[in-house]
Amino acid sequence: MKVTIKLDSMLTDQVKTSATNENSSVEDYITNVLSNHVKTGNFEQRQFVGKQIDSNKIDIKSHLVMMDGIYYRFDLINEKAPTADTKYTVVGNNGNVLYLKK
Repeated sequence: MKVTIKLDSMLTDQVKTSATNENSSVEDYITNVLSNHVKTGNFEQRQFVGKQIDSNKIDIKSHLVMMDGIYYRFDLINEKAPTADTKYTVVGNNGNVLYLKK
């Protein structure tokens, strides 16, 4: 669904700054903010979907990724192994498995 909203210039600047601080696009940032305020889905969906993590948080040997101090199993979307010095976005989950995309 596409939605058009009008923001005043001050709020627009605040949203752009917040998105930049989270290494996110404005669209992804707004989607993440809305997702966090609409309490649906499970804990992982509410807390992690849309967040970015550095590849150094991914342990390929144990096949675990650390998110906010908790280890989760993971699956990479369109990749066999994580790339060093790369940010990944959590795009979904199934139970305690997080789906990561470059």
